[in-house]
Amino acid sequence: MVEILVVKKDRDAIRFKVADKETNKWGPNRYEKVIANRDYNLLAYLLFDLDNMGFPIQKAIEKFRALKNDPELFFLK
Repeated sequence: MVEILVVKKDRDAIRFKVADKETNKWGPNRYEKVIANRDYNLLAYLLFDLDNMGFPIQKAIEKFRALKNDPELFFLK
């Protein structure tokens, strides 16, 4: 089985789920968090939870900071 992080944008919220990807179906959600109204505190809790589950959050933050100043990605801003 492969563990997968699913991100879905609803109207005013972002829904995060961690589930197992099985052949032609999804396994039950092992984790779910909804972040509404761009709340940075809830985002911090999400990153903390993902870090505890073994996701490489520190590396992702370093990559984010590097990409934020990358002139090649100006079209995404």
